[in-house]
Amino acid sequence: MKGLIASVLLVLAGQLQASSVPSPFNGRTIPPVDSSGSYRLVFSGHFHGASDNTSGFPAATLLAGIDLLNGLGTAALISTGDLFLSPDRDSARYRTSLFERLRMPLYNAPGNHDKEGKAFGAIMYPQWLDIGTDVVLLLDTERDDSDISGDQLQALERLAQQAERGLHRRIYIVSHRPVWAEDDKVYGPLFSGNTRSLTGCNYTAAVFPLVQRMAAHAEVFWVSGSMAGGAPASVFFQRHAPNITYIQSAIRNELRDAVLVLDATPSGTSWNVVSLTGASTRAAGTYDAAFWKA
Repeated sequence: MKGLIASVLLVLAGQLQASSVPSPFNGRTIPPVDSSGSYRLVFSGHFHGASDNTSGFPAATLLAGIDLLNGLGTAALISTGDLFLSPDRDSARYRTSLFERLRMPLYNAPGNHDKEGKAFGAIMYPQWLDIGTDVVLLLDTERDDSDISGDQLQALERLAQQAERGLHRRIYIVSHRPVWAEDDKVYGPLFSGNTRSLTGCNYTAAVFPLVQRMAAHAEVFWVSGSMAGGAPASVFFQRHAPNITYIQSAIRNELRDAVLVLDATPSGTSWNVVSLTGASTRAAGTYDAAFWKA
């Protein structure tokens, strides 16, 4: 009986929470999950490329890869932040060169550059994207200098409660800053050049316990995108604990630029690294802490 009730709740969640949130950048929406319950998402960030790219356009590798991205058949492109270098200056060029050319909705977890000026400043966070019975939660880690507080912390509490009720199979939390790394002895040194709080953040004390509650009932993937210059790859992928995986995905307008492609089916998830330049890539799971440390 409990199994039947859980199945009914999952179906109802998919019916009641079908995402209709349009992309604030191109107005497209996430399509309904197909009858098999499968979908594809693409994660990447730092779309302005190198920090000295003053052209006003996105990274050349991203523009060259638009046909590739459109051909993937993805439900959404999830940006992990620093979409722009200078939003007010560049948004018009982004609209014609990127937003209007994408065939899928684009969503963004804001980075420090995205918060400058007024362009797209009205986007409210946290932002929920429901995909069948799974959910993507976009957070703003710039707002409270890496702390997750107020309505953002309440959103994580709500997710934990929903997971405990069996409403979600998978949860994707997206933030620009890898707040899970800031005070961690293993991950912290790997991203020492990232945007981060100078006084520490509340991830360990207030946020991780909620992630653990979610992970007792669902798979949790925390995807970030603040990867300082000199990073050895476009992806970091670390299974931290049972049902908890920490990920970074971002490009820098370099030959190694690649995006992270997620294929989710009722039987599981598959993560693949897809190059934007034709360069060779490795299996996602090999870009772990040991690889980055080496």
